[in-house]
Amino acid sequence: MANKLGFWSIILLGVNTILGSGIFLLPGSFYISLNERGVFPTLIVIATVISISLCFAEASGIFEGYGGPYIYVREAMGEFMGFQVGFMKWAISLLSWATTAMAFAHLISTFFNIGHVPYIEKIFAGFFIVILSYVNFLGVKLTKNLNNIVTLGKIIPILLFVFIGIKYIGDSNLLLITREPRGLITGFKDPILIFFFAFTGFETIAVAAKDMKTPLKNLPKVIISVVIGIIILYIILIFSILGILGDNIEPNSYPIFDAAHLLLGPLGGIFFLSGVIISIIGINVATSFTSPRSIVALSEKNTMPKFLSQKNKYGAPSAAIILTGSLTIIIILIGGNFNTLASFSVISMISQYLLTCVAVIIFKKQGIQGSLVLPGGYLIPLIALVSMGLLFYNYLIYIITIFLVFFLIGKCFYSYNYHPNKKIRKFNPFSKNIENF
Repeated sequence: MANKLGFWSIILLGVNTILGSGIFLLPGSFYISLNERGVFPTLIVIATVISISLCFAEASGIFEGYGGPYIYVREAMGEFMGFQVGFMKWAISLLSWATTAMAFAHLISTFFNIGHVPYIEKIFAGFFIVILSYVNFLGVKLTKNLNNIVTLGKIIPILLFVFIGIKYIGDSNLLLITREPRGLITGFKDPILIFFFAFTGFETIAVAAKDMKTPLKNLPKVIISVVIGIIILYIILIFSILGILGDNIEPNSYPIFDAAHLLLGPLGGIFFLSGVIISIIGINVATSFTSPRSIVALSEKNTMPKFLSQKNKYGAPSAAIILTGSLTIIIILIGGNFNTLASFSVISMISQYLLTCVAVIIFKKQGIQGSLVLPGGYLIPLIALVSMGLLFYNYLIYIITIFLVFFLIGKCFYSYNYHPNKKIRKFNPFSKNIENF
């Protein structure tokens, strides 16, 4: 218990999991979109994030253990659908970690002006994943201490920017809704996906619940507090940047760094960039901690090989850590840049968001309650489902395709029986045996 995460350590883990590369690497095209099409698409993103996170907060107050969304869907819809969500959660966590690791490598190469060196960013990212996997291998206590240190370290320059830049918010002349109706549709494209990516991570806070003290009590409070705090911080940052830069924004630039340079001066800009690098280190630390726990949850339920949940002498799931880190490096080697990986990550996450919100509706219908009960009955889960449909309808074909791919791959794994007391069934991914469904 002494090595488990307490309330404030969970808060810092939550901040670390969300606050990172997404907000700092928002492209100039996002800010230009705000000026041209209004803030309505951005408000839809915020409403979607709040409603989804509230569903996760309610579910986290009912169940504890590794897995997060996996547990919620499993208890609501059965073992097979739970496995599918758990498997997707783990696969998507690999993609998310690859995305944030590439963000770190990109900033490091930019900071030292060596981005022109072939494959340098992929080398940095891969080496970074090896280091964090080793730290994670040494147990929860070391990861917890590192997480706390980097979280506190990255907050200082961000708060400095907010404290000085908040006075420029009044200089932002934004439309609430674009004057052209089609702008509501065209505003919901790639820049908005990157903005949504900036909020992702709240769904992973509960994945490592077993490594936390009194998770049923703490997790709902943490998820709500962290998400609301991050939203307020993001709004101040975005409107401050628009007030500082005005129309002087290039589509492919990173305006936050240009604004920091103008606001804080050359040395202040370097200080802020250093804080951003620490921030992205922090989100990588948090992701390296939660990602292996996703597959540990499946292993503990005997739907993945048992050795993946076995712990070393430091209490860390060593096999899951090694497998997760290795596959993440492979994704980096074959993947694209940050924007491509971030957009793909968001599209891949929608299925687990949808199913978790549906699971909360099922729990309410069955009268299952935890430490947090959302007001309004089914209202908030329904708002989450509708807002996701409104936000991502342009990407429906991609979402369906990715879900089917993960579904078929997951079914192949689930066609094995990993129970230690039973003989392994013959592999048959298209079996119609009821046990597979």
